[in-house]
Amino acid sequence: MKLFAQYLYSRRHAFFCALLCAAAYGVIFFLYGIDMQAVWYPLLICLFFAAVFMMAGYFRMKKRHLELRQISRYDGAAEECLPPASSLIEEDYQAIIIRQEEKARKEKENQELVKKDMQDYYARWVHQIKAPIAVMQVLLQQEDTQENQELRSELFRVEQYVDMALCYTRLGEGGSDLLFQEYDLDEIVRKAIRKYAGQFIRKKIRLVYKGTEEKVVTDEKWLSFIIEQLLSNAVKYTAQGTVTIEVDKKKRLTVSDTGIGIAPEDLPRIFEKGYTGYNGRQDKKSTGIGLYLCRSAADKLGHAITAQSEPGKGSRFTIDLASYPFQAE
Repeated sequence: MKLFAQYLYSRRHAFFCALLCAAAYGVIFFLYGIDMQAVWYPLLICLFFAAVFMMAGYFRMKKRHLELRQISRYDGAAEECLPPASSLIEEDYQAIIIRQEEKARKEKENQELVKKDMQDYYARWVHQIKAPIAVMQVLLQQEDTQENQELRSELFRVEQYVDMALCYTRLGEGGSDLLFQEYDLDEIVRKAIRKYAGQFIRKKIRLVYKGTEEKVVTDEKWLSFIIEQLLSNAVKYTAQGTVTIEVDKKKRLTVSDTGIGIAPEDLPRIFEKGYTGYNGRQDKKSTGIGLYLCRSAADKLGHAITAQSEPGKGSRFTIDLASYPFQAE
């Protein structure tokens, strides 16, 4: 009924003109003294044919409407799927649509080329910058002084930011960068711990991890990146105390700390891109990218990541590694 009402509304000008014509004939017949009964018969015939043409027009419009609705779900080119134009106006509209589609396609192709060039540039930059970082690490290890220890710590952060930049560019590559296999979770966790062992020792933070025998279906590189980011945040926001890594029987990996915690009003938004919250405003070096990358990578892997925290008592991040819907071959 809604479609029929819309059709009647679109033909309102024709109905108005028909009523004016009928009124004009009625007035003329009345002025000439012609018997009004002579008007009703041709008027009824006209109304009958008008109703027939109106219903025929409605069914044509409905068919056209359903065709266009079906076309709107088609992903191909507009020129291939648009029905033949039934009027000059439709031809003009179709020409405009085709022209705009070609323009949008060219713009999209240019944007994809620019994006690919940027990703290639960042990938080359990351690999090139790692060489001088490795050289500086070797030079700083020659003398174990307090100054060199501080420089190694800062250089470690530089290397971490470089890895984040590479991961940031790779997140938009879809599934081309994924390799799903069944891995020993313990081995992945211990690699991340060894990488951050120096940071734990430097800040005198106790790390608790009892090991696990669980196996998970995931991508090792991206899961390692998530765990490393959580360990990085735990070290960064824990002045003293303990960082604990646990894995339960349901394959839920939890990284908890006794750090400064997260404000309740910030907790729902910590995974948003660029959001730093109260802690980030206190620490001027925070970028608000690390947890965003963790959530993006977890979504890419099909894992769920959640956070719990209490200000002044610490934070608890949980990765549900049993949530991935496929199994290893």
